Amino acid sequence: MSMPLVIQERFCRQSAALIAAGFSLPDVFAYLRVSLPKYRPIWERIETDLASGIGLPEAVGHQALAPILFQQLQLAQVHGDLAKALAVAGDYLGLRVRNRQRIGQLLIYPLVLLGMLVTLQVVVVFGVLPALALPQSHLVHTQLMTMGGGLAAGLLIWLGWHRLTLAQRLQLLQRLPGVRGVMQVYYQFQFTAGAAHFLLAGAEIADFCRHLITVGGPLGDLGARIQQKIQQGAELADALHEAFVPPEVARLLTMGQTHHLVATGLKLFGEQLFLQP
Repeated sequence: MSMPLVIQERFCRQSAALIAAGFSLPDVFAYLRVSLPKYRPIWERIETDLASGIGLPEAVGHQALAPILFQQLQLAQVHGDLAKALAVAGDYLGLRVRNRQRIGQLLIYPLVLLGMLVTLQVVVVFGVLPALALPQSHLVHTQLMTMGGGLAAGLLIWLGWHRLTLAQRLQLLQRLPGVRGVMQVYYQFQFTAGAAHFLLAGAEIADFCRHLITVGGPLGDLGARIQQKIQQGAELADALHEAFVPPEVARLLTMGQTHHLVATGLKLFGEQLFLQP
């Protein structure tokens, strides 16, 4: 059973509110079984994993939910603010839901118009012209064959995409100019939000980078590169020169301010980064 993003957003927001109010994890999942009964099997599987000693990130990760939720839960194991981690994941999932709805609204009219034109052309070619005993244009047949070829190519691409692993998909998406920028902002937001949580908990940015290595994926590679630079003697400002680290964040982390001021600045910048178009 797959869980839509809008339900994952509700899961994050409701869980964050309950945990912030002092409820325990068993209480949270008992509430979810009532508020979201359609996904009761998922909540029960997570509870079973938790009862067997599996950590919350792994228990949630076994349900194939959004990667940002798994990553935020991993970070919460270190900085300790589970409610805030769930709230951050909920905010990002909410943005994705709204963006998908906006894109869907923009695509409805052209798709309906295209469908009507294709239907009209098929009716004219295979219904009206034969009824009037008029010859069919070769151009129409060429257009229909091209359309069929395009649909076949789209089907092959879709099948190939679903056979790729998550890592292979990420590598492929990073090569696309339009998608590369979106992914860069996504990981910049992840880095900024995670760094703010670690600093608020009293940890150092180096601790955050070491933890990123355990996350895996692009963020894990980022943490490994930063750690390698620091071990080779590079200054923190130089080690943070990475595509997934906003320049403003790198400067803020190397200004020598207190943890609280730096964490507050990172939190504000993360909110701006999250809300930018």
